[in-house]
Amino acid sequence: YQCDWSSDVCSSDLGIVNVAATVDVGLVVLGGGVARSGEVYWGPLREAVARRSEGISFLSELEIRPAKLAHTAGVIGAALAAL
Repeated sequence: YQCDWSSDVCSSDLGIVNVAATVDVGLVVLGGGVARSGEVYWGPLREAVARRSEGISFLSELEIRPAKLAHTAGVIGAALAAL
């Protein structure tokens, strides 16, 4: 599989597949600004991950989704830790 290395999706899909294959996870949750980027990013990312993970049977059901708290998780965690 070849992709354009100047693309954020290309860098992300490679990292996701490598980590998911190493630790054998079924769900990858991405936060920060990426979580709010919408289908413009998420659609191509899911397609790229599917192409890159072809032939790795246990990644066939890999699910990728945005974090519900997006970029606020760190702030919420810090506030809870301070209490």
